[in-house]
Amino acid sequence: MRLPSFVQHLTVCCAALACAAAHAAEPAPGANPVLRDRFTADPAPLVVGDTVYLYAGRDEAKGNDFFLMKEWVAYSSKDLRHWTAHGAFMKPTDFKWAVGDAWAAQVVQRNGRFYFYATVQHDNTHQGKAIGVAVADNPLGPFKDARGSALVTDATTPGPYGWNDIDPTVFIDDDGTAWLAWGNPVLYLAKLKANMTELDCPIEKIALPNYTEGPWLSKRKGMYYMTYASMAHQGLFEHLSYATAPSPRGPWTYQGLLTGPVPNSFTIHAGLIDDFKGQSYLVYHNAGLTLNGETGAGSRRSVAMEYLHYDADGRMWPVRQTEAGVSKPPQPPTGKVAALADPGRSDPRVAVQQFAQGYPDTWPGDPALASVTRPFEQTPEPIGFNRDGGSTRLTQTFVPRADIPLGRLSLYAGDGHGTDATRSLRLSLRDVEAGTELLGAGEGLAIAYRPQGAGLLTFDFGAHPSIVLKSGRRYALALQGEKDAVTINLRASRSDVYADGEATLDDRPLKDKDGRPADFAFALYARQAR
Repeated sequence: MRLPSFVQHLTVCCAALACAAAHAAEPAPGANPVLRDRFTADPAPLVVGDTVYLYAGRDEAKGNDFFLMKEWVAYSSKDLRHWTAHGAFMKPTDFKWAVGDAWAAQVVQRNGRFYFYATVQHDNTHQGKAIGVAVADNPLGPFKDARGSALVTDATTPGPYGWNDIDPTVFIDDDGTAWLAWGNPVLYLAKLKANMTELDCPIEKIALPNYTEGPWLSKRKGMYYMTYASMAHQGLFEHLSYATAPSPRGPWTYQGLLTGPVPNSFTIHAGLIDDFKGQSYLVYHNAGLTLNGETGAGSRRSVAMEYLHYDADGRMWPVRQTEAGVSKPPQPPTGKVAALADPGRSDPRVAVQQFAQGYPDTWPGDPALASVTRPFEQTPEPIGFNRDGGSTRLTQTFVPRADIPLGRLSLYAGDGHGTDATRSLRLSLRDVEAGTELLGAGEGLAIAYRPQGAGLLTFDFGAHPSIVLKSGRRYALALQGEKDAVTINLRASRSDVYADGEATLDDRPLKDKDGRPADFAFALYARQAR
């Protein structure tokens, strides 16, 4: 039957509209997420000639399930807009000593071979996560275990955490030195031997402000960059921060936030592509994809990409996360990246020394009183003004066993955004029984604080009128700040390690997750006779 002409016309119009709608719904090449055929996380790019290879773990969790990652997948592109999927190239159980978990990994090229460093769950011969290394003659594999055993295990990095050994990043310097960095919540750094399958010890701890996990070590125009997931241990969804240094060993200078958290996911993970065909890029994951009826979530993430720009001093411009991604031409900013906020000035009656030692195993010198003897091992928990509903005062009480003419105070502290016009910090020392403040003529002392990694924060009272702490009296040491502000974090214990005092948040006893009393780590030093 022949349709009337107006019906034919209507049919053609409807078909055209449907095609136009379908075409409009199709994202432009390079729009975020850039990979849409499956959920992918922890991206690690590798440039080989005119091609970028992109490696990621595959997220397969359903509903509200936790991470389910059974394999790593690979993609390639010559323009970073159009990607070829190469499917899975390795499973965690290809390491015969591993039992699962295709967590963050990276591939690097050396002497025509390709080395794959990966986080996996070790079998029961070693606790927790471990790092393995596999090798191939082609960037797409096949990869085979290069050692027959883990490169790094918990026994390699003893400490108070059971998930230290994740998220390896490898960088080969211009002189051929290969560096491996990894860890959560401690950043570890070690050289690799020329064979790329053995550590060239010793292992170092690198203390960076607000460090959580996911490091990416790179170098550009003679400057080293450490880009990393940050802020999770301060009770926030992960951000990306970065630091710069003249050497992988430091000293590292904190440069601040690169970008904020992503929607729907508490993690973020960075990979950098520098100067590829004249442009640099930030690769990360978000949770913005809906696929086969499953929406993006913390365990269903997707690789995304943004243009990355540097100013004339080598500082990265903050990255704004977009839906357009790299589908449109870049718009380079002009001028220089703004400096970190001015922290203000400390009271002249106290000299503030920051970051004398990162992750301190012991207190330096001979303290007259200390709440713990091994700060790093005994006090692993960061506590700030945004903890447990927010507070304005972090306090630790103590009782001297002998008279102490106060000379110095050291705290195991760090992280946060520091002080500025909106975030203040005041150091207080009260005689609890008398109800009097001993510092700053009864008002405490204003403290200026720049973000530092987990380490020592020391106050020298040489310019302060003499204070003698009496044996047997109870005192309260406190940092006072703005409620909910992410200014600084003190390190607290997981149990009652100091019998002569207690930690409180606005007079509420500080408890660990099992309800046990906790203490802050501090040490007092006697004033030296002049």
